Amino acid sequence: MRPVGAVLVCAGLLLAGCSEPSAPESAGTPSPSPASPSRPSPSQALQTPSPSVELTALAERCGLAGQRAAATPRVVKVSNDVQLYSAGAGRGRLGVVLVHGSGSRGICNWAVEIGWLAEAGLNVVGYDQTCVGASTCVDEVRPVEDLLAVVADLRARGATQVVVVGASAGGSIPLVAAARPDSGITAAVSLSTAGLATPLGTADAPDTSATSVAGTIRQPVLYVLARDDTASSVPEVTSISKATKRARLVLLPTGSGHAQEVLYTPGGQTSSPFRQTFLNFLRTPSA
Repeated sequence: MRPVGAVLVCAGLLLAGCSEPSAPESAGTPSPSPASPSRPSPSQALQTPSPSVELTALAERCGLAGQRAAATPRVVKVSNDVQLYSAGAGRGRLGVVLVHGSGSRGICNWAVEIGWLAEAGLNVVGYDQTCVGASTCVDEVRPVEDLLAVVADLRARGATQVVVVGASAGGSIPLVAAARPDSGITAAVSLSTAGLATPLGTADAPDTSATSVAGTIRQPVLYVLARDDTASSVPEVTSISKATKRARLVLLPTGSGHAQEVLYTPGGQTSSPFRQTFLNFLRTPSA
């Protein structure tokens, strides 16, 4: 039987979906429209357990054959014997880790963004969480431990600062992880976060949620929500931003979209005005 903490995580992750992958963007051209957020059924939340990770190309993993999704696949090992599929692009000391929301697509929700963030000069990594996509599966799902393992791996490969970006149901994971001692996280971004009060099932603190740790987060945090997004309410996000010591809250106009969609204009034909604010935060995480 799956432990209570893990069940709560799975239930929380199903409260809100994460956007499907955007169409690829070429350097110097506007990014096409990202598809609407998916709303998976419970049967889509977890994948069939697999004994090991297959390091397929990101384009193949995400069904983007013939489109640009250049990234190097890599296995990241977690302390509970999980092996995570990850893929990264770019190089340098300024690292970014992208955390996906609910549903079976996992890293594919960030496949296109990995490319243009790398082109913007960042050392970018996305990954499939435990029991999602190409990653292996165990009975006790620990999304915070997954993230901390990816952050540690990126630092071991040369990143000296790491900003973690979570979207939709994945938006709370960077917050709980950042509150951990020696997390290795320099700053966090929470896009359209769902489940702020949902326990994330860490091994030593199974009842920990983003709202319960907000006051202990020392790193800068950028909270972002469109005013009509139902993933969280404006009062909820305003409250947690006030509880976070070094928070910045951006409330986007109605119609700005959910999760990765906020990085594009409605219809997805061009970069949104918010995208530059997003990039500036990633480039100056200690500011």
